[in-house]
Amino acid sequence: MEIMKILETSTEDLYPEDLDFFETELDTGDYPEEYATQCRQKIQELRKWISGDSNEKMTEKAPKTNAKKIQQGTTSVKLGDIIPDTENLTAAALSREQQILHTISSMRQSDTYKSDFKGYLLKTEEIDAHFVDLHYGFFQRWELDTILSVRQMGENFLEKYFDVLDHDKIALYQEFSENFYMKHFSRLKSSIVLTRGRNSWRKKGKRSKQLDVFLRLKGVKA
Repeated sequence: MEIMKILETSTEDLYPEDLDFFETELDTGDYPEEYATQCRQKIQELRKWISGDSNEKMTEKAPKTNAKKIQQGTTSVKLGDIIPDTENLTAAALSREQQILHTISSMRQSDTYKSDFKGYLLKTEEIDAHFVDLHYGFFQRWELDTILSVRQMGENFLEKYFDVLDHDKIALYQEFSENFYMKHFSRLKSSIVLTRGRNSWRKKGKRSKQLDVFLRLKGVKA
């Protein structure tokens, strides 16, 4: 996303929420350090200008720097649907990925935030393991719990973030292999995995001999 271009050409159409979003993008995106620094400086200037702390007109252009471009997608979610009176130029400059983050960020201010987020998650297939991995620091704990209950994340993701994820949510909603279960046996409740979990091998007749022996040695009778 060409953040500097937006900051320079859409000055009068930007809101504080837009600037918050651009800062989040700079923190989570892959941008050259020099470019990110220039953008943050421009954002600070715009904050002062918007708040009325500066009487100077925003006409000075920052030096052009090539940022790493993110391929844009198409979406029915427009920035103008979230922040009224925002020019189409700003919305068009947002990639599909960043529109999703912006939508979630705006959603957090709503009284119906939790139900809105779950509904948005159910219809937004792009919010998958890869997406959450790229933007893990952006998501709040409750949001991560909800994602675990709705979307299958795969063992690679579960392994990477196992220590910080809700283990009961993993046991109840996620699909994983017998080996994964045996590896994390002490932290995944057998009472959940083997009775209410999503794995087909929770039923005795579908378990491997290895898992049967493992469970007997652990004293599990489920």
